[in-house]
Amino acid sequence: MNIVIVGSHLADSLEQHLCDSFRVLGHDAFLIDVVGLAPMGGRGAYWLSRFVGLYDRFVGKQLAAKIVSHRPDLVLVVYRYMNPILVEEVKAQLPNTPIVQINPDALSNLERQQIIAADFDYYFSKEPYIVDVLRHKAGLNAHYLPEGFNPRYHQKPPVEKAVAEWLTDIDVLVFGNLYAYRVRMIEQLIRAGVKVVVYGTKGPYMRPDIRRVFQRQRLVGQSKNRLLYGARIVFNNFHYAEVTSVNQKYFEINGIGGFQLCDYKPTVDAYTGVPADLVTYQTMNDAIDKIRYYLARPARRHELAAKQYRHFQEHHTFDHRVSQLLQTVGLVPSIDLPQPKPADR
Repeated sequence: MNIVIVGSHLADSLEQHLCDSFRVLGHDAFLIDVVGLAPMGGRGAYWLSRFVGLYDRFVGKQLAAKIVSHRPDLVLVVYRYMNPILVEEVKAQLPNTPIVQINPDALSNLERQQIIAADFDYYFSKEPYIVDVLRHKAGLNAHYLPEGFNPRYHQKPPVEKAVAEWLTDIDVLVFGNLYAYRVRMIEQLIRAGVKVVVYGTKGPYMRPDIRRVFQRQRLVGQSKNRLLYGARIVFNNFHYAEVTSVNQKYFEINGIGGFQLCDYKPTVDAYTGVPADLVTYQTMNDAIDKIRYYLARPARRHELAAKQYRHFQEHHTFDHRVSQLLQTVGLVPSIDLPQPKPADR
């Protein structure tokens, strides 16, 4: 099949990994980014679209024309801020091509609800709450689809975890966008005497304690694999607007073979290969207690990380997600995919 994905060209983005999985499964996949259509760059185009309606519609029509030129069998839109005219134009010219929206973000990032205004044939979200609202209240064809990881990109380094930890020498690693909520949680770890190293994207309210441990580096590629695997503990806090879902990092850390401690969310029970209470926290006091516990017990955290690694390789790759999406849309026959089994202690 010929598949067009509308989204970001950034390295390690969801769109890049979806493209890779489609290709590995034997399809032709092409990624179109709005950045290529805007002379002022992606950020400038985004803000201009928010305040100039004519420009917003112009970009939507330009993207639609580019999509149609590829004559796709499936269109997958990851961007959530596109003018609904994009879908309208593609449908007018390709009436038999399914147009799918896949939303990887939390509830707070629905922009101006453009994806709800547009007449997509299918809506996919990682957040069960959003799926329920779209399906049972907005009357849309919404489906649940978790995120995942790319086993060809997120790879466990070829060294024993104990050796990797000795080489890396990081007790607790945190990475991601340093928004105020995440910063507050990291500060509590620091005040508790936990040795933290922070990677990611600088936020607008960087406080002194965070500046001292911030490495000014976005983790991608082999550096990401090496550091997530080599850190003794990767602390993963989800955005406060993740009602019941997790972030993509949750799958990546486990898929790389790192030892992860994350927020408890109900969906973790369905994802995890070990009992959720062993690798999640309910409060920051709980998180600090578990960090101290696992730092003192390397064999236990290595055992849990190894179990999670095997489980996530079997059940949670983007190849699994793409196959599920194509089955739901009805473009490939339905087959029984491996289902997660209850976790053993």
